[in-house]
Amino acid sequence: MATLRPGKIDRKTNNPSYTRREYIRVLPHIKISHFDMGSNDKFPYEVSLIVKNDVQIRHNSLEAARIAANRYMEKKTGEDYHLKIRVYPFQVLRENPVATGHHADRYGNGMRLSFGKPISRAARVKGGQKVMTLYVREKGILRAREAIRRAAMKIPMGTLTEVRKVS
Repeated sequence: MATLRPGKIDRKTNNPSYTRREYIRVLPHIKISHFDMGSNDKFPYEVSLIVKNDVQIRHNSLEAARIAANRYMEKKTGEDYHLKIRVYPFQVLRENPVATGHHADRYGNGMRLSFGKPISRAARVKGGQKVMTLYVREKGILRAREAIRRAAMKIPMGTLTEVRKVS
C-alpha cells in the first residue's frame, strides 16, 4: 500500500479545478462520515472556522478536523451543540507515479499517458470562507472555541475563529 503524500503537495489552488468524472473509472470514496452532528435544537451562538487564504483541503484532513472537534465537544458538553461541515470535497486529485532507482524501466512510462490515477478528493475553499461551524449556547462558547482550535490544527492553512450571535 502506498503512503499518503504530504498535505503541502495538494493544498495550492493554482491549477484549474478538475471535477469531471467521464474519464475516471473509479473515484476514491469520501472519508467524511457525517456532515451534521449533535443536537438539532436551535442555538443562539455560532463559532466558525474560517481559512485565511485560498486552499484545497483533502477529505481525510476534513474528517480529522471533524473528529477532533466532535470528540472534544462530546466529552465536555454532552449533546448540547450542533457541528456542521460546510464544504464538500468535489475536487479529484490525481497522481502520475514515476518510478526511480534500480529496475525502474519495469514500472513507469514517464510522461507517456500521464493522465494519472485518482488518489484522493479535496474541497476547494476560498479565503474567508467558513469550513465548519459549531452552534452552541452562551455557556458553551469557550468550549466551542477550544474545539475549533483543535480542529484548526488539522487544516493545512492558517485559520481564524469567529464567534457571532445567530439572529
